[in-house]
Amino acid sequence: MKSLPDMARAPQHTRPERTGHPRRAAALFCALALTSLSVSPGHAAQSDVDLLKSYVGDWRGRGSAVLASTGKEETVVCRMSVEDTGAARITFDGRCTLAGRTISVAGTMIWNEQAGQYEAAMSSVASFQGVAIGRPSGEGIDFELVNRNAEGKTYRIEAAMALQDAQIGMDFEITDLATGGVTTAQVPFTQ
Repeated sequence: MKSLPDMARAPQHTRPERTGHPRRAAALFCALALTSLSVSPGHAAQSDVDLLKSYVGDWRGRGSAVLASTGKEETVVCRMSVEDTGAARITFDGRCTLAGRTISVAGTMIWNEQAGQYEAAMSSVASFQGVAIGRPSGEGIDFELVNRNAEGKTYRIEAAMALQDAQIGMDFEITDLATGGVTTAQVPFTQ
């Protein structure tokens, strides 16, 4: 084995012969490196968008609610339509019937590529306007919607929505701020 000083004095002709232009090889190497960096996030973002889009369609839900006014468990029957409305966006529009009343909800879910996260916004006829950052959960997404329109209201509404295992789940908790009574509802949806 040669020592470092011996290697430094080695004649030029002992190096392997190079073929091609060195600048072309460097450019090719840079292009390949940049491509590998830009492809990975693109694939991740596309799989995130595909996950959202896999929930497009018509959904039906049947669940239960416990009403604050009676304390009794009631059946909740719902329908929801989820539509593909953009490159990384779906919208949902639903109606639920509970104790003879109809409750409407509508919203949007997106994959925000710049922030690298799922985001949702939902509103209802009960003056609920919720926003959430979606958290990946296994092969699905969980949203805990926080009411942006709570100040000065007579009710506090909390909602959660989960896209999981080809199902959609919605949970609501409505608190009457005057009485402290709480109405809860859980509705699983299937296609």
